[in-house]
This record gives sequence, structure tokens and C-alpha cells, in this order.
Amino acid sequence: MVNLKSKLKQAQKQRGALLVMNLVIIALCLILFWGTIHMFRQLNDAFSRPAKTNWMENNVQSENYAYLVVNYHEDMVYGGLLSGTKKECYGVARYFEAASMYKAFLQTGDTERAAREKEKMDAAYEEMGDWNIAADSIRERLGLD
Repeated sequence: MVNLKSKLKQAQKQRGALLVMNLVIIALCLILFWGTIHMFRQLNDAFSRPAKTNWMENNVQSENYAYLVVNYHEDMVYGGLLSGTKKECYGVARYFEAASMYKAFLQTGDTERAAREKEKMDAAYEEMGDWNIAADSIRERLGLD
């Protein structure tokens, strides 16, 4: 009888331990599942093209022109269509890129290439539309004029 009671207690302890282990395994599976979903969302955001217009507007407003240039070139690789606000934001990106190159060529004394970059700046300025106010900020930041 004593032997039967001890075996019963041991079986109950094993069931309790098994229940705890099952709960831990379920919790770990849920965490893994959530992590996988989160990873796929992040990958989708990272590789979704074209860049979203509101991101580009935020980059212009916060004067993060270099990142705007990166977005522009990535969109061109992925065949992004330019229209409306997006086209204007990318005009800012092209203006910043041309102004940076213009400054670099001026500093090295290459006036011929600097003149070509100045033409690109003027063309990009026309495409900037309502965002052409960023040109002053870009020139100031680069120390031009």
C-alpha cells in the first residue's frame, strides 16, 4: 500500500513537471512564431519599392538629403515611377547630389565639370516644384554662394 502511494505521488510530480515543460515549449513556440512574423514584416519594409512618399517628404523637411539621394537611386534601380510629390522630392535629391558634385569640382579646380553640375542643379531646381525652398538650405549646408 505504501509503495502504491509513493508511486502515485511520483506520477503526480511527473505530470506537474510535464505540464510546466509543455507550457514552456508552447511559450517558446509562440515567441518564435511572433519573431518570424516580425522578421518578414521588416524584410518587406526593407525591400518594398518604391519608397513611400511620406518618408521622402519627411527626409526633405528634416534636411536628410543624403538619404533622399539613396532612395532616389534605389527607386531608379527598381523602376520607380516619378510623379507628383515624389517627383518633386526626387528633384531635391538630384539638386543635392548635383550641388555636392559642383562643390567638389570647384574645390579641385575642375571648372568644366563644375559647370555641367551647375546645369544639373538648375534642371533639378525646376523639378523641385513646391520644395524649391530646400535649395537655399542645401546651398547653405554645402557652403555654396
